[in-house]
Amino acid sequence: MPNIPRIKDSILTRIWEELKHVNYQKLNEKAGMSFTIVTAGSRNEIEDMHCWLETHDYPLATKWMKDASIDAGIDHARMRRRLRSVVVDDAADIAQLASEDHVVLQQAGFCLAPPRLASLLAPHARILHIYEQGAGAVLAEEIIESHPELRFALSHSFPAFRNAHAHREIRETAMQNASWVLFTAAPNIVPNPAQLFTAPAEALSDFVVMTTNEIKLMFELVALTGRRVQPMRMLPELGIILGLAKLAQLTATNLTGKIPGAGLVIKGGVAYAFTSAIGEALYIYQIAGVRVGRDFIEARAQVWMEEGKQFAQRLLRRKKENSTPEDADNGR
Repeated sequence: MPNIPRIKDSILTRIWEELKHVNYQKLNEKAGMSFTIVTAGSRNEIEDMHCWLETHDYPLATKWMKDASIDAGIDHARMRRRLRSVVVDDAADIAQLASEDHVVLQQAGFCLAPPRLASLLAPHARILHIYEQGAGAVLAEEIIESHPELRFALSHSFPAFRNAHAHREIRETAMQNASWVLFTAAPNIVPNPAQLFTAPAEALSDFVVMTTNEIKLMFELVALTGRRVQPMRMLPELGIILGLAKLAQLTATNLTGKIPGAGLVIKGGVAYAFTSAIGEALYIYQIAGVRVGRDFIEARAQVWMEEGKQFAQRLLRRKKENSTPEDADNGR
């Protein structure tokens, strides 16, 4: 009797083979990159900025788990190595800046300063970001957007940047998974005899690729929350991902169908939505050590569904606009 393949082992083997190509050492290098932030202002203003840099509040975690305790993962020694303070109260102080302060302002990754000093410091600082109380989340997003080369280093060292960075990595992974399922699904949208063979292969391929992308996302979330990526010590997290991925797959089956036209948009939207929900679940586990369940995944997928469908529509529209007459002939 021929050997019957063990599907579970086959999936895990394929996922492991894909993960061998993930350069997690590169993530650790990005997270450990050397950089400097200058905080400029009065002593009280500088203290406020430092407090903000240490702050980590994730409302989604506390909303779903009332007793959730966020681990800010603060390494004060690491933070001190990244920070330089320039105490200035007015134009006279800035005019008398020491030469070493001029150097650090010009060489730092960026400078944080209150609005009242912005115009005075602008000629001296290479890059200036304005710090205002109450603008924490907006400022974090602005800085993460402006300094792509420093994203992992910033969030690895300073909790204030982690939510904005995590959201960005989750969104990028959701777009990757939605893009994948959109174009692997194309042969199965219109029912035909070959679908008997291509549909199972599509489902297995989707699961392997999407789950691998979610494991890559987990590595990124580990790095940006201040920890070192060590895959062999992350077996509990791998088990969580496989469980969430299977749960999402089973739930998503009830939402998708092989129907012409809108079927692709729905399929892409579902992939985007469930990947986003899984990413949020992984992030909550990293910062609070709490495992969420089916209710969380389903509720959060519904939140992201519309955005996912809009992304799928844009992607399909772009694909159609860029297709050639030969592509159209081949698609008949």
